[in-house]
Amino acid sequence: MLRLLGEGLSNAEIGARLYISTKTAGNHVSNVLSKLGLRSRSEAAAFAVRYLGGNSAEE
Repeated sequence: MLRLLGEGLSNAEIGARLYISTKTAGNHVSNVLSKLGLRSRSEAAAFAVRYLGGNSAEE
């Protein structure tokens, strides 16, 4: 999930990738932000790039 946030995907796009509803994706995003102590999707994206490496499309 964090990697998908790092790619800048919306809840709808995350939902489509994971075959879950947009609302469920939003709940997961909120949980990730809370557990990591992050305040926004942009902080999550920066965190993902910093700790998970560069562009995940290369993997």
